[in-house]
Amino acid sequence: MDNQTQDIERHTLERVTEIFKALSDGTRVRILHLLIQHPCSVGHISHTLNLSQSNVSHQLRLLKQAHLVHAQRQGQSKIYQLDDQHVTQLLEQALNHATHH
Repeated sequence: MDNQTQDIERHTLERVTEIFKALSDGTRVRILHLLIQHPCSVGHISHTLNLSQSNVSHQLRLLKQAHLVHAQRQGQSKIYQLDDQHVTQLLEQALNHATHH
């Protein structure tokens, strides 16, 4: 390695690892894919993906910790959406790569 090569900063490496850990679960990928289409409540995600509400809540908590989703209160419900456009791009690139022959 020459002197021009830089390593990844520790904080950045930890965050990237956390993101990929969050994306390593099929249920969380399905939830993110649904949230690309439109923001949703826990109940809507649960019904659409045929998952228990407790499972959806648990998965959303992990996605929130990884800064991939955030929630906004709407009345008595929380509506979840992707944290920003980078999450959409990351998931779309992964899906494109997975289906590329």
